[in-house]
Amino acid sequence: MPYYKITKLFLLAFLWFNFAFTQNYPTNNYTAARDLPNNAVRSILVDSNNSLWIGTENGVVKKENDEFQYFFEEDGLAQNSCWAIAEDKNGKLWFGSYGEGISIYDGYKFKIISEKDGLVHNQITKLFTSGNYMYVGTSDGVSLIDVNTFKVNSLKTPPGKELFRVQDFFEYQNQIYVVTYSSGIFRILNKDKQTALASVNDHKFIYSVLMDRDSIYSSNKGFFTKSSLPAYLSAKDSVPIQKLGTSIIWDYAKTNDHKIFAAAWGIYDTNGGIYELVDERLISRAVEFNIPSREVISLAYDSKFEKLYAGTRDAGLFEIALNPQIKIHGIPGKNILGFAKTKETSAVLLNDGIVLKIAGNEQKITISQLKKWQENYVLNTDLPLPKHKDHFYELDYSTKAEDINFYDIKVSRDTYWLNTNIGVFAINESGKLDRYLPLHSEEINFTPSGNLIETNPYGGVRVYNDLALFHYTHFEKEHDQTPTMVVGSLKMGAKTYFLSIFSGLYVWENGSFKSYFNNGIWSEKKLKHITVLGNNLAISNEFGDVFIVNDDGPFKIKKKIPRAKIQGNSISFLKNYQGTLIIGTEKGLTLYNNGRYVFLDKEQGLEQPLLSAEVNQNTLSIGSNNGYYIIDLVAVRDTNTLVDEIRLKEIFINNNKFSLGSFVEKDKLKLKHNENTVLLKFSTNAHPYPNKLKYQYRLNDNEPWSLSSTKPEIFLPSLPTDNYELDVKVSDESTGLSYTQALLNLTVLPPFWKTWWFLVIIISIIIMVVYSFYEFQIRQIKKFEAQKGLIQKRFEETKMEALLAQMNPHFIFNAMNSIQYYIMDSDIDKASVFLGDFSKLIRLNLDHCTKPTILLIEEIEYLQSYIRVENTRFNNKIEVIFKTDPLIDPYELEIPSMLLQTFVENVFVHAFPPGVYNPTLKVSFKLLSEGVLQCRIEDNGVGFTKYSTNKLHNSKGVSLVKERLTLLGYDVEETVQIISEKDKGTSVTLNLEV
Repeated sequence: MPYYKITKLFLLAFLWFNFAFTQNYPTNNYTAARDLPNNAVRSILVDSNNSLWIGTENGVVKKENDEFQYFFEEDGLAQNSCWAIAEDKNGKLWFGSYGEGISIYDGYKFKIISEKDGLVHNQITKLFTSGNYMYVGTSDGVSLIDVNTFKVNSLKTPPGKELFRVQDFFEYQNQIYVVTYSSGIFRILNKDKQTALASVNDHKFIYSVLMDRDSIYSSNKGFFTKSSLPAYLSAKDSVPIQKLGTSIIWDYAKTNDHKIFAAAWGIYDTNGGIYELVDERLISRAVEFNIPSREVISLAYDSKFEKLYAGTRDAGLFEIALNPQIKIHGIPGKNILGFAKTKETSAVLLNDGIVLKIAGNEQKITISQLKKWQENYVLNTDLPLPKHKDHFYELDYSTKAEDINFYDIKVSRDTYWLNTNIGVFAINESGKLDRYLPLHSEEINFTPSGNLIETNPYGGVRVYNDLALFHYTHFEKEHDQTPTMVVGSLKMGAKTYFLSIFSGLYVWENGSFKSYFNNGIWSEKKLKHITVLGNNLAISNEFGDVFIVNDDGPFKIKKKIPRAKIQGNSISFLKNYQGTLIIGTEKGLTLYNNGRYVFLDKEQGLEQPLLSAEVNQNTLSIGSNNGYYIIDLVAVRDTNTLVDEIRLKEIFINNNKFSLGSFVEKDKLKLKHNENTVLLKFSTNAHPYPNKLKYQYRLNDNEPWSLSSTKPEIFLPSLPTDNYELDVKVSDESTGLSYTQALLNLTVLPPFWKTWWFLVIIISIIIMVVYSFYEFQIRQIKKFEAQKGLIQKRFEETKMEALLAQMNPHFIFNAMNSIQYYIMDSDIDKASVFLGDFSKLIRLNLDHCTKPTILLIEEIEYLQSYIRVENTRFNNKIEVIFKTDPLIDPYELEIPSMLLQTFVENVFVHAFPPGVYNPTLKVSFKLLSEGVLQCRIEDNGVGFTKYSTNKLHNSKGVSLVKERLTLLGYDVEETVQIISEKDKGTSVTLNLEV
């Protein structure tokens, strides 16, 4: 069944001419100059995915949607020479070499089977698949290979001098038959799990066979035969007396519509080529298929796209579209310049005349006839011929017939109006001249009432109301509403539009012209083509843009189609088909409808130049050089999507090929951070016009699509770490549709130093380090504080020792004064007693001043010694009282050494001047609470106030005591309390921690 719906064209058949034409077929030729590794194509196969495999004498080529992939010995092939190709039921490709056995390709790698594996011979001539077996024909025998296990079973060949050279296989009534060149035909028997060859007959010199229903075609030396299968397989020689054809057929191909093509090469004769078997005759198709080679040796047929592939020994591979989207009808030497039709007739304008079809008959009006009509008019007219001085575009009446140029052909009131450089011809439907006008105008049209409008690029416009009398109304070019430099026109309803290449759009309406540009309606100036589009107009400018406008009411531009959306830069014509705009350019044909663009070009068989076009019902006819094209617009416009699958073919990572078979998860790929430069090659399902496919991709759904590319590949350099949901969109210009599919889930893994677990480890290590450092610092601080405390303690002790050392000289100074007094007073006894007490006091002082603390009993003894020394100076007149709390054990409590001596000394120095009655000093110790000892020194001396000149509270000794207490950590204000009243005495209280 044809892949494309091709309707029966020529319903009106207005292009059937009275000269022969041939239908040509779009053909592509692939050669070693560009596409193939060698021009000798020995084998061809269209596989189950509609990919084409080409076996040459120097490598294998895979053609998939016009992408070529090459395989050689270095890629795994057993040998570059490939004489046979087959596909097994598992989708594996088998390649038979002529010398090194078989190569089996699974899409990733090759497996080789040769004589070392049990193959009967390494020269492979034919491969044939059926069921679980691949039947291998060689230069000398047959082998069967299990396609699942690759177990080889080589059949024993019958004895004989001739090589058992296999030329072909065929299957009939579930039996496999082997066709040899010189040993006859054999059947492969399977009995009791044993496989053997059984002779059927001794037909010889067979090159190839083809089964066709119950018949078989068999190629021999210089002829072929057609027989019924039972007769062909009979034991008798069934070759008919009549030998058909004149060449050697090496291969056959049968199409969907049961056409049979033959590949012929006469070896020593030149009668080879591409043939079609028609009524048991070989009909050459070399011209229609444009295959000049006479050495065609292999064929393959693509049933899906109805393409025939022909391999040659000397000219590479030919691809022929047997049922093309665009039909080509060649008319050698004829250029189709225009089309026109009336209700009953049709006309085609050629480069050498006009052909009319009238009631099934064809009539050609030649350029010679046109010239005669002009000459007759000039000789017989009574009217003056138009002259340049009258603002006409004057004709050159000496122009020869062969120099006639045709501008256009139009129809008005069932009359054909032919516009040429020798005048305007009005020809009726019978082919007779209705009127000749000696007018030279490159663009003519008619008013809604049928009056001729003649445009003149230099002389204004004339509207003729009486052609017989040559009466007209002249609209001068100087008037700003008169069309000038007109290049196109269109009559639509009650209006006739004119396009100017310099001054925009004009319209004839209600008996006058109107300029859209000069009246400020539309500023577009350089216009070229116009057509009706439903209720609208489609107008193109010189730069390739198309405007869809409406002029039923106020002029309105409904849409602008920019030239970027149209294939091509220069528009040749605009046509309308049921609301679809047809745009012809130098690159091809674009069909536009509601945002959908369909493009046709030489890939579908549409070659340049496009000289003219006409829509007739559902058919578009396009005139060109040497023929014309026929396009079924329904099939082109209403086609469904042709792309429904995107397959990943190859992956290259950092320029190294990645095996698709190593995917852990289908369509999911995880890469290391340094494997982030990726090239992806993909393909769609087989497409008849692969060059019409444009590809875009996006890395994630929320990202924009990439710019379109003609190559089915994606290059992603230096991908950052992330997850990518890679989508591919394929835009098909041949249908105007697109297809989107997820291609690959790609993950570029971060380096280990950017992974979450590494960050957790690093953070944990940092925390541990910080914590350890913190602990270390705490320990160091504690150690430092401890050392600092020891140093501070030692410093305090040293300072206290220094303070004590300062106190000792003060005390000694006072004692020396007393001794001096006694000596001066000649009181030797007292001086001796005093000196003895003083020496004892000095010893105690030396002993205590090096100790930070002493026992309370030691402090009491020290104070008693000191008081005796001082009281001696006062003649012992001061009463001294010591009182100790019974709860205190003076032999256990320790207090800071020599704190109290200073305050006792002040009593003797300041408290008892002469005149004090009954002076008394009281020293008491009381335990206030656990750990606090109250030491009190009281006297009944003169006392002092804050305004007094008594220096007790400011004495140096008291200051030293307070400083010592501060160094020991006491709050001096709370520890030392001094209370004194004038003439009532002084009380000093120290609260010490014990």
